[in-house]
Amino acid sequence: MTEAERSSWLGDLGFYITDDRVAENRVTENVNRAKVAEIATNDQVQQAAHAPGFRLDRDHAERMVQKAKEVLEHLRNDQTITQSLERMRSAAEDPVSMGFTKAATWNGDQPGAFAYGAGHVRLEMLYLKELVKRLEKALGRTTENDQESGEALKGSVQEGAV
Repeated sequence: MTEAERSSWLGDLGFYITDDRVAENRVTENVNRAKVAEIATNDQVQQAAHAPGFRLDRDHAERMVQKAKEVLEHLRNDQTITQSLERMRSAAEDPVSMGFTKAATWNGDQPGAFAYGAGHVRLEMLYLKELVKRLEKALGRTTENDQESGEALKGSVQEGAV
């Protein structure tokens, strides 16, 4: 089990993308009524089938993914700095320098200020990665590995291997 799987940040909350196209597609009043009824029924079925979650329109979800990826990039830069602070060595072997280094980095198994901050950066990154993963899943996106697997399978089918 990975560290992200052990976390309970988002628990069983899912993300569901809804398309609000009924108002845009004014074909006829009866068709619109049928679509509204179908969407309402579909929403009820999804709510019953899924754990509690968030309903987002596609544009909002896309913006959330983009913003989360931007924040992740900033955190990657911050992580480089916080890791170097967390691993810093004492400037000298005197008691004052050694005491400061322990208070800032690690004192046995206890994190100091810099180590604690580095841990928070790691946790924020795990949270955002999970958020992006769930939003992209709700948006129907596939990962590179999924795409590569699909292309490999497609090639095998065309060659008659499968």
